[in-house]
Amino acid sequence: VNYGNSYFVAEMPGDARPNDATISLYAKGRQNFFNTLQAKGEFYTIKPKGNAEPFKYQENSESRHLETQMTNGFLLSYLFYDDGVIKYDALPDRGRIEPEVTDKTLFFTHSTGKSIVSYIAGHALCEGFISSINEPIDWPLMSGTLYQGQPLINLLNMQAGDSHTVDKSSTSYVMGSKTHHRDMDLTSIASLLEGTTPKDPKVFYNNFLSDVIASYVAFRAGDKYPELLNYIFQDKVRIENEVHFQLHTLSSNGIYREQLQNRASYSFMLTRKDLLRIGVAMMKDYQQQTCVGNYLRELQAQAKPWPKYAPSADNSFLYAVRYARKYGGQFYFDFSGMQGRNIVLTAGKNGQNILMDMDNSRIVVTQSAATGWDRRAFLLDVIRDGQLQE
Repeated sequence: VNYGNSYFVAEMPGDARPNDATISLYAKGRQNFFNTLQAKGEFYTIKPKGNAEPFKYQENSESRHLETQMTNGFLLSYLFYDDGVIKYDALPDRGRIEPEVTDKTLFFTHSTGKSIVSYIAGHALCEGFISSINEPIDWPLMSGTLYQGQPLINLLNMQAGDSHTVDKSSTSYVMGSKTHHRDMDLTSIASLLEGTTPKDPKVFYNNFLSDVIASYVAFRAGDKYPELLNYIFQDKVRIENEVHFQLHTLSSNGIYREQLQNRASYSFMLTRKDLLRIGVAMMKDYQQQTCVGNYLRELQAQAKPWPKYAPSADNSFLYAVRYARKYGGQFYFDFSGMQGRNIVLTAGKNGQNILMDMDNSRIVVTQSAATGWDRRAFLLDVIRDGQLQE
């Protein structure tokens, strides 16, 4: 089934419940989309350095629930990391999906990439490119817009007062434009936003704002931005494969035309185990209270009530974010049933997740084709109890 998405057939709608043929169609569509972006030069690529640390493994214990998912469910990858050891490592049964899902398959992070952008912002702060999370935005490119002068934490917390400037249904279209924000450069978008001022300071979760943060960090780091990315991904995370993020279309003739402050985004493409490596790096920073770890702790301390908290709703088991009481700094905190524990979630469309237990060194990483699987059983309960259902 082709659900009629734009961007080829790269991502299914949230209510899709596809069969294997449809999952395969969309897997090929994502590859076609990737190839098109690459051909157009709309990728930024961070190459591995050859220093990736191999994971330690324990043979999977029997889990009928996980086996059912890999035989005929929507999960495309499942990793449970517990105190330095991968205890569950599961992929769909061979022959189910074409092309075959492997450790080399590139997945879109979707909104989990927002948390990665925040992690990059934390490194920019610790390297001195940003003075603090309360730094007022002072950015010539956006100087005539509602973002100028606001503290960075407002943007990180999705409290920039921009609900009147971003389409509320998709949160990817700005000021009534019919063009997806990533198909425009930020100079053009800044022109649309000229003269706007912030209004309602409530949490307004949207896609465009995270690209603003990504590009602001690129502006603050300037010529050192590639070096900053290499440090994070090559030297700290120690990626095994290439990591890419999508660039905004190069369409402006302005002075920022080819600069990353005009084009950066939160839309990452990377492999399953490199996503786990990012989670491990975040967890280690948090536990060791490094400069970046203290940044993450400060985001947690300043997190705001999450308006979509609804653990008792009928379909909440399909959305891990419904169990989070708080949102801050592009992360989710304070989970139902785990009060008083330092649990941190990144969440991307259709189930691209990192769920981290900072107290017990547990991480679950998932990638999936569609929404229709139980987040309680495969994410929250595993982090809470330290084991997967048999």
